[in-house]
Amino acid sequence: MLRIAIFILIGLSAFGQEMTGDEAIAKVYRVLSLQEKSIPQEAKRDTLLRGGPWEALAYIDASRTFQPTEEDLNEAVPDYYRFSAQGLLFKLINPEDHNQYGYEGQLQYRWEGKTLVVLSKDGKTVKDRWELLYLDANYLALKMGDLRVFFTHTRPQE
Repeated sequence: MLRIAIFILIGLSAFGQEMTGDEAIAKVYRVLSLQEKSIPQEAKRDTLLRGGPWEALAYIDASRTFQPTEEDLNEAVPDYYRFSAQGLLFKLINPEDHNQYGYEGQLQYRWEGKTLVVLSKDGKTVKDRWELLYLDANYLALKMGDLRVFFTHTRPQE
């Protein structure tokens, strides 16, 4: 738990959100346990989503627990997501070497209510559906299958 606390604190502090380790863990836990929500009006969602690239920070596997506790928080591999008018650029960490990206690509997406529908590159085939749990200028949380994933902004990648 100490390692994830340090990782979350670093991730949240990097963008002007000065918090103690306990405050950072509590924030992530409240969001991923659905105790704290921030769902902006539809007109503001794209602006916030496109406000910079996102990096996965922590997650809870909802299939493993009915009522999550802070102990259920897991450190996420820092997969990279950048949303723009041109689509979604993603870079997934290489499972063989966590210091490098292993797979990257571009997809299209659209909103259906509070769900991000992830589409093929040509926009014709639905690839996935991610439910928006939280979005503000600094943080994003999505339900991606059984995982509730917490993201924070990161530096742009080429």
